[in-house]
Amino acid sequence: MKSNRRRWLWLGASAVILGLIIYNLSRSAEWRAFRWDRFWSSLVHARPGLLLAALVTTYTSYLLRAYRWKFFLGPIKKASVWVLFVGQILGFSSIYLIGRLGEFVRPAYIARKENVSFSSMVAVLVLERIYDTVFLVLLFAGALYLAPRDAAASRAGTILVRLDEFGAAVFLGTALMIAALVWFRLRTEAATRWLVGVFGFLPGRAGHHFEHFLRSFADGLKVIQSWKDLLASIIATVILWIFNASVFWLVFQALGGELAHLTWLATTLVLFFAVIGLAVQFPGIGGGYQVGAILALTGLFGVGVEAATGAAILLWLMISVPCLALGAGLLVHEGLTFRKLEAIAEEERAAVEEA
Repeated sequence: MKSNRRRWLWLGASAVILGLIIYNLSRSAEWRAFRWDRFWSSLVHARPGLLLAALVTTYTSYLLRAYRWKFFLGPIKKASVWVLFVGQILGFSSIYLIGRLGEFVRPAYIARKENVSFSSMVAVLVLERIYDTVFLVLLFAGALYLAPRDAAASRAGTILVRLDEFGAAVFLGTALMIAALVWFRLRTEAATRWLVGVFGFLPGRAGHHFEHFLRSFADGLKVIQSWKDLLASIIATVILWIFNASVFWLVFQALGGELAHLTWLATTLVLFFAVIGLAVQFPGIGGGYQVGAILALTGLFGVGVEAATGAAILLWLMISVPCLALGAGLLVHEGLTFRKLEAIAEEERAAVEEA
């Protein structure tokens, strides 16, 4: 019951935010003149060879995530790459179907298959999020300085100037974040006690969850035991996000037209805003992801609303549908359903909270 209430609250908040964004977009003259014939034409004439390359790149990105988890699990157990790959597919499929509440499917599935503690897998999940967030922010800031601007300068000069200023703040903020992580890793116990003391005003249950998060966070950081480990994990993350950005670039090239003029670095800016939009999603249809991509394409690069909408929808399909299709087949092979996966995740999380 409690889980269902959280889900409906999350969906309600997402509906309000997306509704406000769509309402404001619909009031612009450009969107009121939306032409469906251009929209369908951009999709129908997409180049299948490049879409196939995007499909292969998408599946490869999930395999790269599995190898990165194998590295993270190294100090705990030598895990099977196949189990980790299946866990990535089933985990992300659950997120696409039921939203962010499906985040715990990956650690729950892998914990049961590899016979390790669920809390240790949550720690790895937290560590993965740290790596992805830091690198995505760095990629965004780097693209602001290095991406060619001639294609967009005349249309979005003011926006890009402001983003340049924001990019400097992003670099500074990321440097401070990395410094804080290093300090936390080297002084885990002292840092945990200090943070618990600082947030001592939290009520009992909230304070308990905060301290548990810090402990899991610390456990996740402990898998980095040497400079060699740190370098290997950074390289794995760089390769993964190169593949993620390449999916965007390949889809834009496949659609052609004004989208084909976007460089690979320029597409990383679109990727950044699309990922930010993931915070507001509707299970099964996305929502925020597409809106983020559309806003970046139209606002930063002056792409027409029809082409931007077609690109955003096709991107979502190229990323979610292959994962869902393979996930359905793997569920049959494993004798599971998405509802059972969700129940397993809830059971594991409840057990940790009780402990």
